[in-house]
Amino acid sequence: MKLVGVTPVSLRALVSIIGLLVAIITAIAIPSGFSFMEYSAAQKILAVQAQWRAGRLARYIYIHDPLWQYQAVALAELIEAPGANAGRNQQRVVDNAGNIVLKIGKAPAYPAMTQAAPIVVRGATVGSIEVSASARPLAIATSVVAALSVLLGFGLLYAARGYPLRVLARTLGEQNSKFDTALNNMSQGLLMFDAAERVVVCNQQYIEMYDLSPDIVKPGCTMRDLIDHRAQRGHLLGDPDEYRTDVLAKLKLGQKVQFIAQTDDAREIAITAQPMPHGGWVVTHTDITERRKAEARIEHMAMHDTLTNLPNRVFFRDQIEHRLAYLARDQSFAILCLDLDHFKNVNDTLGHVLGDELLRQCSERTAECLRQGDTIARLGGDEFAILQGGVKQPDDAMALADRLIDVTNAPFDLDGNQVVVGVSIGIAFAPTDAADPDQLLKNADIALYRAKGDGRGIYRFFESEMDTALQARRALELDLRKALVNGEFELYYQPLVNLAAEQISGFETLIRWNHPERGMVSPLEFIGLAEETALIMPIGEWVLRQACTEAMKWPGDIKVAVNLSPAQFKMRNLSQVVISALTRSGLPARRLELEITESVLLLSNESTLKTLHQLRSFGVRISMDDFGTGYSSLSYLRSFPFDKIKIDQSFVRDLATNAESKAIVRAVTALGNGLGMMTTGEGVETREEFEYLKQEGCTEAQGYFISKPRPAGEALKMLSEQWVAVEAAA
Repeated sequence: MKLVGVTPVSLRALVSIIGLLVAIITAIAIPSGFSFMEYSAAQKILAVQAQWRAGRLARYIYIHDPLWQYQAVALAELIEAPGANAGRNQQRVVDNAGNIVLKIGKAPAYPAMTQAAPIVVRGATVGSIEVSASARPLAIATSVVAALSVLLGFGLLYAARGYPLRVLARTLGEQNSKFDTALNNMSQGLLMFDAAERVVVCNQQYIEMYDLSPDIVKPGCTMRDLIDHRAQRGHLLGDPDEYRTDVLAKLKLGQKVQFIAQTDDAREIAITAQPMPHGGWVVTHTDITERRKAEARIEHMAMHDTLTNLPNRVFFRDQIEHRLAYLARDQSFAILCLDLDHFKNVNDTLGHVLGDELLRQCSERTAECLRQGDTIARLGGDEFAILQGGVKQPDDAMALADRLIDVTNAPFDLDGNQVVVGVSIGIAFAPTDAADPDQLLKNADIALYRAKGDGRGIYRFFESEMDTALQARRALELDLRKALVNGEFELYYQPLVNLAAEQISGFETLIRWNHPERGMVSPLEFIGLAEETALIMPIGEWVLRQACTEAMKWPGDIKVAVNLSPAQFKMRNLSQVVISALTRSGLPARRLELEITESVLLLSNESTLKTLHQLRSFGVRISMDDFGTGYSSLSYLRSFPFDKIKIDQSFVRDLATNAESKAIVRAVTALGNGLGMMTTGEGVETREEFEYLKQEGCTEAQGYFISKPRPAGEALKMLSEQWVAVEAAA
């Protein structure tokens, strides 16, 4: 009887103890595993976002603007990325001084998670970006799971104590069903082992993840059986015994085990084993294959050009730095900077889509010219760069440059359009020309600038004198930008004499620059620079206004001639600029002559001819300057009815010694007379030249024989004296 009376009590105690253990395990293990997995995943996502945005900011700061702290709008556009959490995350950009440069988004609700990534430009950290998100949803979800687990545990414990064993069995079955549902709907595979290395809990996701047999992988299965089964299925690379020994050794020390396993089907599984206080452990398996691919894509995008898939400037600079660090004695490599010639014309005429296709085809052709160990990158726009390794002598770089020029000169087929472009190349050698990545790239770029200046379609090696000349040019450009504002320009006027009356009929306007330190700077030194930098636009407009204003002081119908640069015809409002100068000064349009060269008509577009016709319709006179020096000047006389032809001074100065020059002058004069155009002989320096032009019927003469260019006051004085003499003679 005693035995009978004791048995039920012992069974209840046993069931109660089991229920209590299950309750504890349920209340601790499940929320712990769930919280750990979700928190780890959330932190990794924030870290990836921070690194990705830091990469974008670094590229922007490197390429565009050193004053990046003041470019909040541009920075915001770079780091704003679409996504489900875009509105809930806060992003802050902080510089090295701790100043907040940019903050996007509201502060996340407490508790918050934050990941930061440094912004590294040229090897130096200029700041950091922080991405913060609220952990409240995770805490709430964990609380819900914990609450459910606690409720589940207490339900089991209550059922074990309050109902007969059969009711307890039925209740446990129901609870197990709920427990299985929760486990099997997790995104991770989950295992729980006891202290004897036996499986206590296993969800369906784990079995499906490794394609295992549920008949083998079930509660009671040992860790060794499980590992052997995975190895048989081909989802455990390596030795099973070493795998088991290594995991157990770390767990016995109370350490959390984390590693990434690869399967034979190229998947990556993040495995985390967390030891439990009283023996056993919980393991989660998360398939991170897609996430790792996304991270790899982001990393690739940060270091490669999206259009051509070539390495970008950041990657290329790292390659140079690496080569320099491991450059052995007596070894060398070359940096070639390439820039496509006339690429802008392709974009303007065929559109940017075909322009992008040209860049892709060009990158493919260029890559085919390289050897193993060479690196090609797209630095931006139509500029590429090549790192040529193993260069023993300059001839190696010369041979590569010749190949690149040849393959680029071959026509490109762009959607049925045959396009021909060229390439200019600058070459610098390491470590001879520089042992610093940035300086090496700069030197190659300087050599490229020389190649473009020497006619394009060629290559040039870097020379130290190039840098000196470039610095001088940049200094001149800075001074030129200030010259107009500081009133350093002055107009000189060279008279044009009517040969029949031997009287001044007009003046050609010539600009002079009174530099505060250099003195008088010749137009030959700065006009070309002004055209390259587009400063010719405001300078040319000033010249027009000033010349028209000065001409209003002259008596009679004395004309003023102003030279127009080809660059000015790229202005859409050139006609308005001319009309504005005439209107503000009050000068009649017939007294203004605009002189253009053949290079203006070489633009050969409807806009140029339309502008010329429009100006002529206003009454402005149009002259062709330096006639006879171009290869097709006669055809231009048919394309536009000029009012005047100016015979180039090279023919006038050879009149005394060159019979061909005399014949050319005679022919041009006769041509002008036949077409109803005035003719002006330039560069007259002797009485003989003056008389010959007069004898041949030339309309006007201009040159030092008559007068050199003079300031406005002296020009007005010349007119006053001449006008007095004319009136006295009358």
